[in-house]
Amino acid sequence: MNLELAGGKIFSDAWHRVASVQVQLRSSVGAHRQYFRGEPWVILRDRFSNDWFRISPDAYAFLCRLESGCSVDEAWNESLAADPKRALTQEEVVQLLGQLNLSNLLQYDRSDSAATLFERMSRRKKSETVALLMGFLSIKIPLYDPDHLLEKAMPLIRRIYGPVGMVLYLLLLLAGGKALMEESSRLFDQGSGLLAPSNLGLLYIGFLISKLLHEFSHAAVCKRFGGEVHRMGVMLLIFAPMPYVDATSAWGFKQRSKRILVSLAGVVAELAFAAAAALVWANTAPGTLNALAYNVIFVASVSTLLFNMNPLMRFDGYHILVDALEVPNLFQRSREQLRYLGERFLLQLPHAQPAARTATESWLLPAFGLLSMLYWLLLMFNIMLFIAGEYFELGVALAILLFFMSLVVPLFKFVKYLASSPNLDHHRSHAVGISLVLSMVAIMVLGLLPVPDRIRVMGVVQAGQSRQLHVESEGFFSELLARPGTVVQRGQPLLRLSNPDLEMEIRAAKMQLKQLKAQEIQAIAGAVAELSAIYRQKQAAEESLSTLLGRKEGLLVVAPVAGIWSASELDASHGQWLGRGASAGTIVNQEDWRFVAVLPQVASHAFEDTIQQTEVRLRGQEEINLLAQATVVMPFEQGQLPSRALGMAGGGDIAVSNADSSGLTAAESFFRIESILSVDALTHARLLHGHVGTMRLTLSDRPLFAQWERKLRQLFQRRFRV
Repeated sequence: MNLELAGGKIFSDAWHRVASVQVQLRSSVGAHRQYFRGEPWVILRDRFSNDWFRISPDAYAFLCRLESGCSVDEAWNESLAADPKRALTQEEVVQLLGQLNLSNLLQYDRSDSAATLFERMSRRKKSETVALLMGFLSIKIPLYDPDHLLEKAMPLIRRIYGPVGMVLYLLLLLAGGKALMEESSRLFDQGSGLLAPSNLGLLYIGFLISKLLHEFSHAAVCKRFGGEVHRMGVMLLIFAPMPYVDATSAWGFKQRSKRILVSLAGVVAELAFAAAAALVWANTAPGTLNALAYNVIFVASVSTLLFNMNPLMRFDGYHILVDALEVPNLFQRSREQLRYLGERFLLQLPHAQPAARTATESWLLPAFGLLSMLYWLLLMFNIMLFIAGEYFELGVALAILLFFMSLVVPLFKFVKYLASSPNLDHHRSHAVGISLVLSMVAIMVLGLLPVPDRIRVMGVVQAGQSRQLHVESEGFFSELLARPGTVVQRGQPLLRLSNPDLEMEIRAAKMQLKQLKAQEIQAIAGAVAELSAIYRQKQAAEESLSTLLGRKEGLLVVAPVAGIWSASELDASHGQWLGRGASAGTIVNQEDWRFVAVLPQVASHAFEDTIQQTEVRLRGQEEINLLAQATVVMPFEQGQLPSRALGMAGGGDIAVSNADSSGLTAAESFFRIESILSVDALTHARLLHGHVGTMRLTLSDRPLFAQWERKLRQLFQRRFRV
């Protein structure tokens, strides 16, 4: 815990409450010096509760003066006389004693000190219980003290977390990685059933074992460097029991590298477990053991890297970031800095003190605070959607709780702050007035001020006049005679195919026809009776040869009309077999282009509004904003997509029917939007038939609250059909 002081006035209005008190640090509190970003700090450790705190050297010097038995006022006057520049202000002394008192680090010279200590312990337990209930997604329940067990296991821990263990660890990672690379196709195919109901039990078992190794690794490395681990228990992570250990004694390590290694230990152990599971999975037949190993691979690698190593969540990645930046209590101080910015620049409080101590912290702290809060909201929202997809009633309850925690509770705390915070003494009416004005402005801007309402939909470029080309005769694509994307003339050769089997058939047909002609001449000279049969055979052979020659002519694909030849589908077909009827591209009229988009049913409110403006941006040319005109929304539902590229089968976002192998039939009906691209688009962008892009429709202006409400309603309609 960070006990930094916010500074403030030299004299405090609350000084009379502490001036005559004789107080000192409890005997169970030890201290040692550490350096953060080159600055000296004093680390306090309460051996009774195994809690750690950080204070400035000046604050510690003041506490040392209290050890002589003098009162707070006498100690303050002595420090002021000894060094006026470094002495704490009365406001800082009040804050310091208040924080230490709340943390049970002080003892008094009164006979009722035991009762006072019990009272403070009760208040702290109450606040911890409230915090526990508010953090309902990660409730910790301590059960066991593992320090004695770790002490006995120290010889093994030294071997595992030593040079030999590191070499074996790297070899295990290489072996596991090699196994996954050799079975990469099967690895991704099996992932489709990871969240299936029948697999959830094995997924949880794998997760439980992985986290048990993760937590024991934290404890082992902490003990390896001389720390103590006295708490081990169960953490209810989204109501699912998971093991945890308290390795916070690592905060007292003077070397930053040791603190970072303790934070990394859990991820290191999980990656080793994932590598071992990969070897088991790659060398076992399908079954329970194989499925369990696959689940371990996922939870011990992908999930731990995405969550535990995420610095925006208060897990291992956060603690590594804190030690790397040497900014202790980054989470708490980021919120204190945001509070300072609000007090100083919104409420105009002259005595507001920043939590940032350097120029770097002045932007780092608020940036981290905002990002972590936004990420928490996004994570909780997605968890709520996921749970509601399986258990709708539970999802609704979580949504109500999320709304309460993210809006109602902060609003209640802010009102309480305006009503009773001592920071607002002599400025309360001013702060309340500014808050009311800002609230009214926010309500007017969000709820009353009309702003552009826009919808974004996916679509493709299509030529107003186009001619689809197909291969008339099967063969190997051997030669490209015209460059796709260029203007071609009617009758111009575009590409050539080759078919060795067809050439052999033509030679065989010619030889057969030559033989029949010889037989015909011989029959005319002698066997007149056989002439009729030979003549019929000759006629059939000539027809067969004519058909084969026609197929040979079909190996040369020519342009039936003039225009731009678009043939992107042939880029990967060079040297490959093209069957009869295969697509050979499209010839389009370069003077008439339109954009065809797909509008989901949940966005059908576009029918009830007037489209003010239509803009198109093409994939790969996003820097060019193309204006469109004459936009029309077809007032009837459709099921066939204008292009395979819009469906998931072709890399798009729209779900398609599994029964249609072409990937053109959408899983749900949609509305079709057509818009003519302006003449401007022809000169600023390179248009190709079938080019995918995004259309932005600007509707009538609406307040932001109305737009957000509609988008939220559409999200629920799309996800839950409500």
